[in-house]
Amino acid sequence: MKIKAVTVFRLRFQQRDFASVCRFSPLLLIVLLTARVATAQSVNASEIVRRTEQGLRGRTEQGAVSMTVRTPDWQRTLDMNYWAENPGKTFIRVTAPAKEAGTATLRLTSNMWNYLPSVERVIKIPPSLMLQSWLGSDFTNDDLVRESSLVKDYDHKFDGETAIGGDPCYRIVATPKPNAPVVWGRLILFVRKQDAIPRREEYYDDRGTLQKVLSFEDIRMTDGRLYPMRWTMTSVTKPGHETVLIYSKLKFDRPISASVFTQENLQQSF
Repeated sequence: MKIKAVTVFRLRFQQRDFASVCRFSPLLLIVLLTARVATAQSVNASEIVRRTEQGLRGRTEQGAVSMTVRTPDWQRTLDMNYWAENPGKTFIRVTAPAKEAGTATLRLTSNMWNYLPSVERVIKIPPSLMLQSWLGSDFTNDDLVRESSLVKDYDHKFDGETAIGGDPCYRIVATPKPNAPVVWGRLILFVRKQDAIPRREEYYDDRGTLQKVLSFEDIRMTDGRLYPMRWTMTSVTKPGHETVLIYSKLKFDRPISASVFTQENLQQSF
């Protein structure tokens, strides 16, 4: 009973002491409450980004994708098959048109290789070329690598709400953590409130200039989960340039042979 009485006394003293301090220092109360809200928002924003990434990737994924690259002067379409084991492993092979068929990309964490059948060479992508175009598209080599780093290499915070295509969305700012191996100065993510489906991503350089925008559309059920089947990357710095990805035959969480994610597989016939 003595222990309980002492505990109650201490709690009441602490409550009176805190109330007294806040009564004489309203500014302190505001600072404390603001800090608590900021901490909660930081945790929740990161959790939403994690849910978004899990919803898009799964433990494994495989399927087909058609990539159409448009510029003011020309247009081309590549058909591809892809396999991914998350985080960190991706294999993509072009299947059409015939002159491009067999071109392949392998990603293992931050390392990338391209196979070019026209010269029968496997080329390792150096860090200095991570911002170069991937297969002539508006996606860069780094965009493929960043798939596994958005959660761990960035800090996230809420920055209001808006609507994208009629869907209420959170606006989340992602800034690189100190010494994180990323190339973008900031990302702004627009995530659907009801289910954490992404609707839009904005890419900014180190000077704060918007470089390109990725839009997610045609959200529908596939293999038991909601998925945006159409991704459009639009260049802001090069008007008239855009790349559209249309996904099909998606499967999630199926076993994938380890032999898929090897340099030897880059040169295999299909």
